[in-house]
Formats: sequence, structure tokens, C-alpha cells
Amino acid sequence: MKQDLTIPHGALDGIEAFLRVAERRSFSAAAADLGVSPSAISQTIKALEARVGAPLFMRTTRSVGLTQAGEMFFERAAPAYSGLADAYEAARNLGNRPAGRLRINLMRGAVQPLFEPIIAGFCETYPEIELEIYADDALSDLSAGGFDAGVRMGESLDADVIAVRLTGPFRFVVAGAPSYFARHGRPETPEALREHRCVRFRLATGALLPWTFEKGNREFDIPVTGPVIVNDWSAALVALRTGVALGMMAEPMATAMVDAGEIELVLTDHAASTSGLFLYYPGRKQVMPKLRAFIDYVRDNLPDDITR
Repeated sequence: MKQDLTIPHGALDGIEAFLRVAERRSFSAAAADLGVSPSAISQTIKALEARVGAPLFMRTTRSVGLTQAGEMFFERAAPAYSGLADAYEAARNLGNRPAGRLRINLMRGAVQPLFEPIIAGFCETYPEIELEIYADDALSDLSAGGFDAGVRMGESLDADVIAVRLTGPFRFVVAGAPSYFARHGRPETPEALREHRCVRFRLATGALLPWTFEKGNREFDIPVTGPVIVNDWSAALVALRTGVALGMMAEPMATAMVDAGEIELVLTDHAASTSGLFLYYPGRKQVMPKLRAFIDYVRDNLPDDITR
């Protein structure tokens, strides 16, 4: 006897397009990601909404947002689709061949120091892996977003994830261009920063990242002000290099710039430390060959001044 299907024919059509539009909040960006036209994405979403029986997106000329039905659909569809993708990749990679799309979610400040040294070699070594780097300062739900792994500082990770160390512990240091110090002088104590111009970083939550320092075994924050607020580390570096303001940055990133004479460090005796950067993935997730290849390659090929 023929068994009835529990999922109607075609019910899964358009799910990937829906998830990508929901993540990107843009039909054109989703279309570019998937390699199709915006009109094709729009038609796919319309067909999905017709099958669902409710609008999933609120569209205006400036923005795209999820309706209540869309939010509910996303909450359930994202992890389910991720599970289907894992099942597909597991079958596809049964022969232990690293292949397929590998989606890595990482904090913006880690893009240049971690991936500039290794991306060319990795892509050449594993031509069958399509590497997708998604820069994001929020601590995103990897499964809901369809990511294979993320990169964050160790202290921000939950206890139920598998974490692989990529770098040793490092400090966050205050840096400035020589031209800044020539005009404004050098702060001698963290408290003196209240009288200086500082670049502030806005997190994905909307909060401003505090400037944290250490004195003995005690950590403390200094409220700083300045002419520039950014949400991207490359923009912060522009303000720093041009002498507009002081900036706080990871010491491994600062080393080359110090050696080149672009910046100078101050207040290093009070620099706060972090446990370092880790690649992490859900504890329940099977490590696919593509992810294992990535982990091994990154750990073996990052420069010593980053990993130590």
C-alpha cells in the first residue's frame, strides 16, 4: 500500500529564499547571495506566502521586515532547514571528502587578522569548498542562521558549545597616531582618557563597547567620549590612523602598525586581557569533513604572532 506523504508536494520550495531574505532583510541582497534575480526571489516568496496562507514579510521602499507569521515561520523553519542541510551534507560527504558550502559567522574585528593570512591558501587547497564569511558582532544562533561555525572570544561562549582555540590570550591596548599625540599629548592614566578624543564602538545590541582596564586583579571601565562612533573595525582604524582620535584594539592587530610607525601604544601597564579567539559550533552538531578541514587548516597556518 502506498503511504501518504506527511509533507505536501512542493511544501519545501522557497524555504532557502525565505531564510536568506529574513537574514539579510533585503530581497536584492538575498538574490545576490543565491545567484538569482531579485524578481525571481520576489516570485518565490509570493508563491511561498500563497501556500502558507499569510504574508511573511512587510515590504516598504526602504526596508524589509518579518510579519508576526513570518517571525513564527522563521523560528521553526531555520533550525529545521539547517538539519536538512546537515543531512544532505552528511550523505554527500560520506566518502570523507571536504566539499560544499561552509558558512562561518565571525566578529568583524577578526576578519582581517584571521582570514587574510589563510584565505588564499585554504581556497586553493580545498577547491570543492565554497567558503562563506559572514561578519557579525552579535552572538548569533548558529543553527537558526544556518552557520556551520562561529568565531568569538572565549568568555562570550556558552558552556554547551564545542570550542576550538585559534589564538592565545591577548590584550586590548589603547593606540593613537603620532599626529594625535603631537596635538593632544599622551594620557598617563586611564582616568586621563576622559579628557581625550576616543573612537567608540557600537555593538549590534545598540550599546557602546566599554573601554576596560586592569589594575592588579581588578577590572574597571572608563567612560570615554569622542567625535566618532563606529560599528565596524575598519572605520575605527581610519579614525585612528588619521589622528582623529585614540582607539582601543587587540594587541596582535596593533603590532604590525606599531612596527610600521603608524601608531603608538599608551597605558599598556593597564591593558585588559581576553582569553583569546575560539572557533565554536553546537555540541550536538556532527563535524563535517568541510568543517574539520577548515579547523585544521586555520590552526596550522595562522601566523605565530596571532596564535601565541
